[in-house]
Amino acid sequence: MLKKFFSAVLLAAAILCGSQAYAQTVIRTLTGSVVDSNGEGLIGASLVIKGTSTGFITDLSGNYEMKDVKFPTTIVVSSMGYKDVEINLTGNEPSPYKIVLDDENSILDDAVVVGYATMKKRNLVGAVDQVDSKVIAGRPNGNLARSLQGVIAGLNISFTDGKPSRNASYNVRGETSIGAGGSTLVLIDGVEGDMNTINPQDVESVSVLKDASSTAVYGARGAFGVILVTTKKAKKGSPVINYNGATSINRRTVIYDNITDSVEWLDWWKTCYNNYYNGSKALLNHIDSKAPYSEGIYNEIIRRNADPSLAKVEASNAVSGFGYAYYDNTDWLNLFYKPYHFSTEHNVSASGGNEHADYYISGRYYDSEGIYNVGNENYKKYDLRAKGSLSIRPWFHLTNNLSFGVYTSLQPRTPSGNSAQRYLQHCAQPMAPLTNLDGSWTPAAAMTGYASYVEGKNRMESNSLLLREKINADIDIIKDVLKFQADYSFNYTGRTNLTIHHIPTTYSKAPGVFVEEGSQATSGMTEVRYDTRYQAVNAYLTFTPELGKNHNLTLLGGYNVEWNNYTTRRMARTGFTTYDKLSFNLMNGVPEITSGGYEWAYMGAFYRLNYSFKGRYLAEISGRYDGSSKFPSYSRWGLFPSASVAWRFSDESFMQWAEPILSNGKIRISAGSMGNGNVNPYLYTSEMALTTSSAVVLGGNLPTTTTVAGVVPKSLTWETATTYDAGLDLDFFNSRLSFTGDYYIRETTDMFTVSETLPAVYGASAPRGNNASMETLGWEISLQWRDSFNLADKPFNYSIKGTLWDSNSYITSYKGNSSNQIVTSLGNLIKKNYAYYEGQHIGDIWGYTVEGLFLNQEDIDNHAKQTFIQSSDKVQRPGEVKVKDLDGSDEIDYGKFTLDDHGDLSIIGDSTPHYRYGINLSANWSGFGISAFFQGVGKQDWYPGSDAGYFWGKYGRPFFYFIPSIHKLSNPTVAQLSEDGSELLNPDTAYWPRVSTYQSNGSTNNRLLQIANTRYMQSIAYLRLKNLQIDYTFNKKVCDALHISSLKVYLSCENLFCLTPLHKWGPNLDPEGLGVDTDYSYTSGYQEGNTYPLFKTATLGVNLTF
Repeated sequence: MLKKFFSAVLLAAAILCGSQAYAQTVIRTLTGSVVDSNGEGLIGASLVIKGTSTGFITDLSGNYEMKDVKFPTTIVVSSMGYKDVEINLTGNEPSPYKIVLDDENSILDDAVVVGYATMKKRNLVGAVDQVDSKVIAGRPNGNLARSLQGVIAGLNISFTDGKPSRNASYNVRGETSIGAGGSTLVLIDGVEGDMNTINPQDVESVSVLKDASSTAVYGARGAFGVILVTTKKAKKGSPVINYNGATSINRRTVIYDNITDSVEWLDWWKTCYNNYYNGSKALLNHIDSKAPYSEGIYNEIIRRNADPSLAKVEASNAVSGFGYAYYDNTDWLNLFYKPYHFSTEHNVSASGGNEHADYYISGRYYDSEGIYNVGNENYKKYDLRAKGSLSIRPWFHLTNNLSFGVYTSLQPRTPSGNSAQRYLQHCAQPMAPLTNLDGSWTPAAAMTGYASYVEGKNRMESNSLLLREKINADIDIIKDVLKFQADYSFNYTGRTNLTIHHIPTTYSKAPGVFVEEGSQATSGMTEVRYDTRYQAVNAYLTFTPELGKNHNLTLLGGYNVEWNNYTTRRMARTGFTTYDKLSFNLMNGVPEITSGGYEWAYMGAFYRLNYSFKGRYLAEISGRYDGSSKFPSYSRWGLFPSASVAWRFSDESFMQWAEPILSNGKIRISAGSMGNGNVNPYLYTSEMALTTSSAVVLGGNLPTTTTVAGVVPKSLTWETATTYDAGLDLDFFNSRLSFTGDYYIRETTDMFTVSETLPAVYGASAPRGNNASMETLGWEISLQWRDSFNLADKPFNYSIKGTLWDSNSYITSYKGNSSNQIVTSLGNLIKKNYAYYEGQHIGDIWGYTVEGLFLNQEDIDNHAKQTFIQSSDKVQRPGEVKVKDLDGSDEIDYGKFTLDDHGDLSIIGDSTPHYRYGINLSANWSGFGISAFFQGVGKQDWYPGSDAGYFWGKYGRPFFYFIPSIHKLSNPTVAQLSEDGSELLNPDTAYWPRVSTYQSNGSTNNRLLQIANTRYMQSIAYLRLKNLQIDYTFNKKVCDALHISSLKVYLSCENLFCLTPLHKWGPNLDPEGLGVDTDYSYTSGYQEGNTYPLFKTATLGVNLTF
């Protein structure tokens, strides 16, 4: 009996197994259609077998045919503008088989993060834009801000250079304030922070709030836009571990092209020197105090160039004061810079949880080596984030968000303390090699900083620590109706900068004669400590009553208080007694110990009311009653309201005719005012500075004195930024095509500027007060097309998105310049430090209009007199720049620098970037993905500053060693003169003037090329391929074999090429790298192009999920 029972069981099992095996091998063709909720066929819907790249596409009627599919299986059905659906198919489905997708517009239902809440995109009435983690993941460069450049219309992100440690500058919608200034508020999970301190892999979304309606709840801190960075949350369920690792190879975007042949170089030097002095002064026996010269050296260089076996340096007393003669052709830039350098990044995250508790933990390690062949340079980032939530009760939830970061950098320095980029153009003589015959450094090796970089003592070390903590409590008082939320945030940032400078480098000027570049007396060490402690508390109620099908109402009301304390401590001393042990205790200079800082507090109550009727008519009223410690008690508080309305006209009955094409149409209008609290925290307090007298001695000591107390401005009140915005949102073809456009006006009134100049007998400078107003007019558009089609029986998805925006700002009133001065001095005209005046367009560049180059003496005689003579004898010559006499006075001048009398000056350019844009292309098919992102500026002007040596070369100074190859004497773009110098021979091809020096830079201000002019004004508009990424996602079969959930490999390239008019005449410059390296102190303060370079980067990475 028992035997029969087991036989029956085995027989049943065999039958089941057989039927199961049979089910697994069912192969059939399934046909049908994919329709929306109204039964309309969906064109181009994709049906993909889950875990594979096999897919099918519906035809023009929404019909599909799935040929030779193995059942059972699971398919994922998707269509643009509809929610994806997963369907388990057994193989027994009828044919045709209809699949219905939810026709609710999924794009419009995307959640958008706004102030203290999230909203559906369809319900937005303010100017808000958002990108998700997919956009950020497509730019794996270790810096979130760089990933966002050009992506969001109206968001302007800029960097002064390419250092991995460089923080970005953020601006939303153009100029903010010429008085107090104004920056965009960046909040990371609701806590103020810098995007350079966040791991991009942790980011879920980034929202930009642009108009007053959307930023009102943030008060004075958000007057000029708010960026909300939201990090990833835990995913409930089994633990999920993700690893993302990448290695990058980096190369400078600009590879310098300059004259390194010593004969060519000396020909240029001799020509420019002789032309400047016009033969009245014999060539010196040195190029500068470190470089000997004689005709014998010149001829010897020619001889030794012809015979490479001959030595490039020899001991020689042929030139008085020098013991070496140099005959090399040294490319100092290639000596300094690596051809490429590497960086690596590793990210790990873990997430999991259940309905009661969840967690998200992540860590990052980033390491970038330096760009120099010599010296110690590196940049490192360590980040740790831990997020978790706990459900104490179904109605009570706690969330904690902790992040910790350590950031270090080590940068070498020249003995003088300046950057190598500057000294390479000043001191890199190609005749000199690195070392002399005895192995000692040459003067050039010491002056450029090469020797100092090798020895490694002069350097700057920066160490930063970040701790950010936020705890939230959510209480559902009435489920889905009334919720109370509160959070407390603490943010600590500590940074220590240690600078070791002027430690001398020893070089040899003659055999046995050693000289120090730098000195023991000036050698020193400075340590500065910066500490910022920030705390904030928010408490708010959200009320969402049930008002029926047609009415939706949300009320938000809350309270916010913020406190910030910033301190600095500086310790400095000079005179190292030993260079082997660098310590403040081993120095003999007078110690300097100083400290400073400030603190401020904000307090405010905010509100927001959102109402919609039938989802068609929408309104929002918001505002904040703000208080700031930065203002006196009589003006400390201000009420700043805003309102916005929107009309979804596409839902109107009279628009039914457009339904097959227009899926969404909405008009938005908003207006509101915001206070700008970005002022000195002690502006309303009379301050006196303590100094030590240098002229009075009391009791044998120099007494401490005070300066005259500053004048406290009367009736000080808030700057106010009032924004008017009109927007249009359109979606066509089930959101395949989307358009967003905005036009806005921002009026910034009561700006903090100086008042009229006071009489000298007043005894103090004029106080700042609410003395100016400015208006900004701007627009922005975004256009996107997304679609898919069938390629080789597999869905091919692609998208194209373009953004374009611009703004212009004008001074509408200004009380501090009744004479309407353009500039206050010739020096400020050269530096482009313009005065403000009523009617001014911000960014205007004043200068001369150039007609061309003088052809001959007759041309000079028939032209207006030019007082800005370029040669030492004050005589104008052919080949020099000819300025147009705009005012007909027969003399080129600048008048009185006023609007009424500005001589021959006129507005010739605009330094403000205009027509910023971004173009994003992406596609994926059968596991392969490709994306390209272009970014640029359509119009911007730049005039090279006096120290822009990478542009001017020896037109600046005779001892500038950098000569661009484009300046070669044989180049037809350089002015060629007849043998006697009386006639310009190439007027049709000459761009550069007569070869001379002290033209763009001199000891006095009477150098014509120092002042901006139309001929040498450069367009720095550009189009850059910011990113190109190719990736492949392995299918489920491969992943299962490897026992992982997903696997993606990618190659991502940054800054592959740049098209710019600048490279025609300034090929050694990058249009995005024309600022000042703020890590160094420059002598004249307005150098341009001497910055740490930007990079082209190729990154190979892998993304694994377990």
